[in-house]
Amino acid sequence: MQGGATAIMDETGGGGMPSGLGSLERAARQMLPDLAARAEAGSDAQRLSPETVATFRQAGFFRLLQPAALGGHEASPRLLFRLQALLAEADMSASWVLANMGILAFHLALFDPRAQEDVWGADPGAILASSNMPGGRAEPVPGGYRLSGFWRFSSGVDHADWLILGGLCQAGSELEDGGLEPRAFLVPRDAVEIVRDWDVTGLRGTGSHALRIGEAFVPAHRTHRHADRFAGTSPGLTVNRSALYRLPLPQLQFRAVSTSSIGGLKGMLATFLAQNADRTSMMAQKIAEDPHVRGLCAETAATASEMLAAMEQSFAAMEEAVAAGGEPPLEERRIYRLSATRVPERCLALASGLYRAAGAAALYRGSPIGRMYQDLLAARQHAANQFELHGRALGAALFGQPGEDVLL
Repeated sequence: MQGGATAIMDETGGGGMPSGLGSLERAARQMLPDLAARAEAGSDAQRLSPETVATFRQAGFFRLLQPAALGGHEASPRLLFRLQALLAEADMSASWVLANMGILAFHLALFDPRAQEDVWGADPGAILASSNMPGGRAEPVPGGYRLSGFWRFSSGVDHADWLILGGLCQAGSELEDGGLEPRAFLVPRDAVEIVRDWDVTGLRGTGSHALRIGEAFVPAHRTHRHADRFAGTSPGLTVNRSALYRLPLPQLQFRAVSTSSIGGLKGMLATFLAQNADRTSMMAQKIAEDPHVRGLCAETAATASEMLAAMEQSFAAMEEAVAAGGEPPLEERRIYRLSATRVPERCLALASGLYRAAGAAALYRGSPIGRMYQDLLAARQHAANQFELHGRALGAALFGQPGEDVLL
């Protein structure tokens, strides 16, 4: 959707959506039994199965936010996050990888057009992994940067063709004060060493291993300044003129690490209901007749629905703002960010109730409820989901206190 178009595609077929895209949610639902069957093996292997990734590739899930001119669907982020929540009902790790790799198509669309051509010119199906932590140091050299560093938590890296890595440009860059400037660096998969350290208790199937680069040359056009992202001056916007790419990237990043929790909670509830419909407790009471359990299940279902609706509403409002030629106000973006980052905490609190009500059976290795609970706990641990920090920033803004906030 080039040349100044402002509509943002969604699953209804609006905005020039390619035929067949409206069936993606149905296709995702059909995948759920296979994903559930592979979830335990993915946990043991500490990576998604090649079959799962191949299925996502074939369905076009990774290309949802990719520019149409380069083989993508250029769809609304709402569709990606709906798919993420749905797939998480069967396997949180699979849905986490899909979303965190899927939003990188959006990020790459903000890079210099030459970088986009480097990745998708020869292979429109190429996919990316990332680590946003500023683990790299980049020294300016003729034509680009010499990058080295160590990064952790690169979800799905085993399956990636390219990577986007966070780093700081060392003193001597074009900054007048010679300070450190945060940038994202695009590097091919063969430029990095995977450090297989993802031996964790939850979200094991994400394969979020660490990365190391001893030294790699990165051409200048394969870098993206955080300042450009925040100011809306990214070089990719010269060719990707759809309103889609004027959405704030951090809003996608926060949702990518929180929305799996909604689906994971729904999957845990469905499993709990199936396992306990006829179960009797040690106190000879039918679980399904326990008023506390009934109330807990009702609250869980209602809260999951509410959180999905909040995600839809926030992106609908932001899409409306950019389609009208403006941008979402900072005060609203602070609210959306807090709403997104509180999701894992809210889900974990309800999941804890379900876990307790499931009894000792949930303790056993191989228990779906036990695995789902550990996945939800791991999602809550993500640095971006420490919502208290974002709540304080919003509170300060509500009091009219000044402060710079580039995570918006």
